[in-house]
Amino acid sequence: MNHSAWIGRGLLVAFVVAAGGPFDIPLFNTPKAPDAKGQARLVFAPSPFGIAVTADGRASYDIQIEASALPAPSSLGAYSAYVAWAVTTDLKTWNQLGTVTNGHNVVGHAELNKFLLVITAESSATPKVHVGPTVLHGTSPSGWLQSFLSHPLFRGIPP
Repeated sequence: MNHSAWIGRGLLVAFVVAAGGPFDIPLFNTPKAPDAKGQARLVFAPSPFGIAVTADGRASYDIQIEASALPAPSSLGAYSAYVAWAVTTDLKTWNQLGTVTNGHNVVGHAELNKFLLVITAESSATPKVHVGPTVLHGTSPSGWLQSFLSHPLFRGIPP
């Protein structure tokens, strides 16, 4: 194996260890909620086969989120709840997972191999589409080698 392959593996291993495990997602804050902190855990959905996948082979996860220091949603504008979304990496499809509060949250179910986990402030707990600012965001382990941090959405700027 060449030197660069070892470096790449070492970086990935270092990131997995820093994140807490291969199914943990560190959540990064935005300028809209600079003190907010969070981490998500992907747990395979119940399956008689051990690892849950859809009929077409996509991973099936239940998502747990630990959040802290989220300000009141109303402090960011006309918002009443924080909502978690599983977002395709092209940012075209946003699947609503559920509401997020400070503390432990089981927010829903994702059936995507590679996705972004985004928490936004919204005007209701069950919005049809996202419109509010992003307060926390992270990337599923399968997307760790792709950077989304340059996108305005993750700097707290609504689309």
